[in-house]
Amino acid sequence: MSIILASASPRRRELIRLLFADVKICPADVNEEAGQYQTPAEYALSMASRKAQFVSRRFSDPVLGADTVVCLGARIFGKPAGPAENIAMLRELSGKWHAVITGIALWEKGVIVAEDVVTTKVLFASMNNQEIADYVHSGEGLDKAGGYGIQGLAGRYIAGIDGCYYNVVGLPVAAVARLFRAQN
Repeated sequence: MSIILASASPRRRELIRLLFADVKICPADVNEEAGQYQTPAEYALSMASRKAQFVSRRFSDPVLGADTVVCLGARIFGKPAGPAENIAMLRELSGKWHAVITGIALWEKGVIVAEDVVTTKVLFASMNNQEIADYVHSGEGLDKAGGYGIQGLAGRYIAGIDGCYYNVVGLPVAAVARLFRAQN
């Protein structure tokens, strides 16, 4: 089966290839402003669907869209705008449980076929100012929701996880597999 991933994320590219050998990458150009949503899960699912819909108009193959947000309570942490915002995010997450929510949406021929939302809880260890500064200086978190990458240097600060590890990386592999299995 050939599928299209509506994402520019290098992590999602790697993860989708755990499920499918024939994957085309076609990033979606959609506005990712938070806007008016009731919950972070609603926002993530809406963004995933918008990305897949945008790409689906041009292809007949199934298109998977995904969007991941990190949230502390109702506050959504997107990708940091720069090092100062990355520092502020990590200070807020330090020593606390937070949620990583990924919306996934499957579209085919311009029609939504299936969707799901996956939530994983993550506990950040307490980080001192030097640890935060060193991590931000690495640049690793600047292109990631929440300002960190669990699969990289930030892994040393993860004190606990409840749910799907791959969801925190950017794509809940088992949930995506279920979504496609349900369509066959």
